[in-house]
This record gives sequence, C-alpha cells and structure tokens, in this order.
Amino acid sequence: MTMYKTINEWVDYIDEGCSVLHLDFNVFKKELSLNIKVFESEAEYTHKIVFQNVASAYYSADVGDMRLEKIDPEEYNWQVFEMSYHPEGIGNLSNSIIPEYQSNANFLIDMNRMLIAIEAETVRFDDQSFYAYQLNTK
Repeated sequence: MTMYKTINEWVDYIDEGCSVLHLDFNVFKKELSLNIKVFESEAEYTHKIVFQNVASAYYSADVGDMRLEKIDPEEYNWQVFEMSYHPEGIGNLSNSIIPEYQSNANFLIDMNRMLIAIEAETVRFDDQSFYAYQLNTK
C-alpha cells in the first residue's frame, strides 16, 4: 500500500470505498475516530483515522422520515460511501434558536446514508498527522 502525502490523497483513497469496523467519539478528548478496512486488488488494509481537536460534529441518521427508523447495527455492512475534505469548511452551520453555537465542518462522511459533518483542527491517518483547519478570511 502506498503512503499518501496529503489529506486529499488519503480522502480520495478512502472515498473509493471501505468498510467501517468501529466508530468512536470521545467528547472529553475532542476526538472522533474511525477504524476502516480497505480492499485493494487482492489485499486488505486496515487504517485508523482520528479527527483531533474536534470543534463540532453534526450527525444525521438519514434524510426525511427515514432518519427516525430503528436499525439493527448487526444487520448492516457499514461502509463509507463518500468522504470529502473542505479546507475552508462548507460554510456556517447554525440555528437561530441557539445562535452562539456555530460550526464550519471541513470533513463530510456519508456512511450508509448517514451523514457525519466534522470540524476538526487536525486529522491523523494511521501515523501521519495533518493540520486540516484553514480560516477563510474572505
């Protein structure tokens, strides 16, 4: 397996499809981690992705009323269907009822039609750490 040199290279590699083995969000450490397995040619590779100094995390179980359906986690083949990186963020996510809480996610993950939007300062792919947060001064 090739070692990637940028966040975008890692994201492109993961975006080709992988299985999710474990997901954990430790609010006390401000870390969200994913253990994944990638199938490439005849080989399998496992990786650990850790989003560090997470400023915000948004989760939606699906779209519309589907998000309220109950699921049995053992019946799913959990996969990352899409992952993207946005160095300057996707734009302000906020609600007028709680205007003091705002976020600007710089990573989007679609996992089995579930969306996880993460705003993180750094991301680690296995043993490689990258600074991921770029302030948009426009």
